[in-house]
Amino acid sequence: MFLLGIFTTLLISASAEFCYNDVEAACSPKTTFTDDPVLPNCNARYGAIEGLQTDLQSYANGHIETSFEFLLMSTHFGNYEANRIGFKDLYRKMSDKAWEKAIDIIKYITKRGGRMNFNQLPHFKKTGKDTRVLELNELHSLAKALDSQKQLASEALRLHTVAKQHNDAAIAHYLEEEFMESQSEAVRTLAGHTSDLKNMLNRDAALATYLFDEYLQKIL
Repeated sequence: MFLLGIFTTLLISASAEFCYNDVEAACSPKTTFTDDPVLPNCNARYGAIEGLQTDLQSYANGHIETSFEFLLMSTHFGNYEANRIGFKDLYRKMSDKAWEKAIDIIKYITKRGGRMNFNQLPHFKKTGKDTRVLELNELHSLAKALDSQKQLASEALRLHTVAKQHNDAAIAHYLEEEFMESQSEAVRTLAGHTSDLKNMLNRDAALATYLFDEYLQKIL
């Protein structure tokens, strides 16, 4: 009998965290029309979203920041002075991709019952020198883009590890499916572009840059 009482008490305590109990309390005969019933547990939150929401917000903002960075680089190489259409298209494509990923993260946060905070700073910080994207030449811009993609990829790996530590397989799976594979491909592609252009510049730099820009226009 004593054990039954303890079990009943634990069951009541545990059940207090369910939406059904909130609704039952709100619809109780004791509740009047002047009351404003609060349903704190009637939401989409489950798993470790409470603990990981801030990290996901930071990651979304990191993608937004990177998207604007690539957009500035695209504008720089698309003006009449630089006239590097291949580089312009490359960075515009990367900007759009980062923007789409940011929107996807925000949607996932809200799907899990969270809210987006655009004031949450990214975990990776950029120095003053790193932000001067309009002063970069073609090779330096590829190196800068590669570093930015590596930052996003490394942060995805960190978040994946944290999600596994919190036993939230859904968030870990989401990161694997939507980010880790595509980011590995992006890093590999940019690393190849950087290496190829560097090797070409050892001969005629002006001609090499022109030919590489033409190559980018054909593959994009």
